[in-house]
Amino acid sequence: MVGYTLGKLKNRETLPGQLPDYLREKVTLISKAALQLEELGIKPNRRCRLFWIPGRIEVVGKHTDYAGGRSCVCAVNRGFCVLSVDRGDDELRVVSLKSKADQDEEVLQCSVRLSPDTEAARRLSQNFGHLLGCDVAISCDLPPASGMSTSSALICAMYMVLDVRNGLQKHPKFVATFKKEEELYEYLGCIENGQSCGELTGDQGVGTFGGSEDHTAIMSSEEGKLKVFSYKPTRLESIAPFPDHLTFVVASSGVLAEKTGDKMNNYNDAANLAALAAKTFQASTGNQCPDLASCVRSCGEAACETISAVLRAKGTEHLDVRFRQFYIESEVCVPGVAKAVSANSFDERELGRLVELSQEQGDAGLQNLVPETRWLPAEARCLGAVAASAFGAGFGGSVFAIVRRDDAPEFLRKWRESYVKEFPGNASSSEFFITGPGPGATEIKMEAAIPLKRPAAVKRLAEKRPASAVKVAKRPAKR
Repeated sequence: MVGYTLGKLKNRETLPGQLPDYLREKVTLISKAALQLEELGIKPNRRCRLFWIPGRIEVVGKHTDYAGGRSCVCAVNRGFCVLSVDRGDDELRVVSLKSKADQDEEVLQCSVRLSPDTEAARRLSQNFGHLLGCDVAISCDLPPASGMSTSSALICAMYMVLDVRNGLQKHPKFVATFKKEEELYEYLGCIENGQSCGELTGDQGVGTFGGSEDHTAIMSSEEGKLKVFSYKPTRLESIAPFPDHLTFVVASSGVLAEKTGDKMNNYNDAANLAALAAKTFQASTGNQCPDLASCVRSCGEAACETISAVLRAKGTEHLDVRFRQFYIESEVCVPGVAKAVSANSFDERELGRLVELSQEQGDAGLQNLVPETRWLPAEARCLGAVAASAFGAGFGGSVFAIVRRDDAPEFLRKWRESYVKEFPGNASSSEFFITGPGPGATEIKMEAAIPLKRPAAVKRLAEKRPASAVKVAKRPAKR
């Protein structure tokens, strides 16, 4: 099969016919990335791989994954277009384009050796040995630090590029470690948080104490579907087709949801409180519960009252507030939303109630909202949205509204106008866009968007679970 060349990916006139429907609006992003590779001296006839790595929406399940809870997630139609050209050495050259429609482009370039001593791809080379490199160009239309998992998407992108270049899924360690695709998603989360994954030793990570929700959503999402996962270990619990007559409108507030400096400490506070609540309950009862989800399982149907009583008796009301937020998100909102959107029992009012409950509990238990992300959901509901909530790490970022598909363009216009009037200082930095639940990360083939082949080590029962996202392209036969 003839694949893409750099020249084909640069040609804006012919490229649309060689892309799947959902990527045809990304032609400009792709061609600009191809041009950057050409400016590095790469010839137009060189074979070039194309990857799509989306951002994600966390519909409900705020800050639950690292405590073993549940979340309901999907991908968006914004993300990263990544182009890679194989190199014969171990150098990784990366060019990244950052731009907005009303701003000049910024081109960032770095070049490193792939070894356990370098920061770029450090974890992969540390765990799987010597790696061959690539020349990589990355273009993105996700708003920066918007709570749609930009940093996690980049980790997924580098994994996919280096996997296809080096055949990581055939490596003995990979085959021995990842028997299920969810175990790979957990490993990608460990790359970001620095933890070990089985025999694959960890390192410093990026300093956040997060879980694998973002990487799971990015890698596994399917078009038109919401997915419910539980974590520690990562496990797919259910899939809910999203109603055809509804869609998402996303408002990126323009307040950066960064995870560096003091913002990192704020983010980690939520994780630390969840861990401390579990330790307090364990010490008081003798139950061996490493996380809040284990505490809940150990108590059965009376978990909420039992654990809250213990935490209050110890004089740790702040831990009780954090536990209740976790319990309501994981045990009430997530399964409730999955049921409310199902075709057999679609309940628009219940969907709105549960998403609003998630917003309220996040405000009380996580204390990670800012005035903008507190105002936007309330205004969306006033404008007729079925449901609306902030999502992501918090302390800025984005809000989604679920609206009727036919009403979405007019709703977006009114929501944006109201927001700019209320917060004029964010007029230039905020972005509003419409998206349905989109496909997850994939390598794009020229003839069609073929889902990537699941590795032989991943064993699943097809009749029980639909095929999804450990996606690795078939390599061309050697000539």
